[in-house]
Amino acid sequence: MMQETTDKKWFDELILELRLRQVRGDAIGDTVASARELLSDSGQGAEEAFGPARNYAAALELPTAPRNEWVKKALWPLLLSLLAFLLFSQAVASWVSSEAMLVSPAQVAFLATPAVAMALLPLYIHAAIRRIWVLIALVAICAMSGLLSAVTTPATQADAWLALDPLPWLVGSATVMVLLSIAITIRSWGNDGEYITDPRSNTTPRNGTGTKILTLIITSWIFPLLALALLGLALALR
Repeated sequence: MMQETTDKKWFDELILELRLRQVRGDAIGDTVASARELLSDSGQGAEEAFGPARNYAAALELPTAPRNEWVKKALWPLLLSLLAFLLFSQAVASWVSSEAMLVSPAQVAFLATPAVAMALLPLYIHAAIRRIWVLIALVAICAMSGLLSAVTTPATQADAWLALDPLPWLVGSATVMVLLSIAITIRSWGNDGEYITDPRSNTTPRNGTGTKILTLIITSWIFPLLALALLGLALALR
């Protein structure tokens, strides 16, 4: 049992390392299946047979996506969705209360903090995935920036840098979020090469249809769903 637990941890680390190297899902499935077969034949543990998972992943020559292709295909659409959600969150309260959307320079700076953190993600994504405290610190900074943006919202038009009609910003940001979510869904659903398959059974144990749909909802529609919940809360509190 101890050996099975150790091997499972090793294979999880191997898959993570190969993902970070942007190896295709089907190639990862082949690698994992081959390694399991070798261990079954030899009776060895994964660490004993192959060494540390990170070193083994680095030694493999597997087909990978172009360097930082995920930035164009995944990060930038997600960043635009985040920006649209931040605009929506500022406009919804003003629209519900039939007031102008008041903006201050400090508020803009705090709202931009999560967007900047996400834009710089390629620089520290490996550290964020391998070290949980980096991810926790990132979430804390984004949450604090959201709180401070609310605190620095101008109380009157005289204190505001800008006073805007909230309706165009509300409709525009919602439209952008929905269109981006549709585009991400279409791209993700048609790209089965991203999913890890087991060549021994011709199944996708790590990403069945139900899991795939749930993953698409979380990754593609999270901001529209949050925006809808925010709108409902604002209407309820009006």
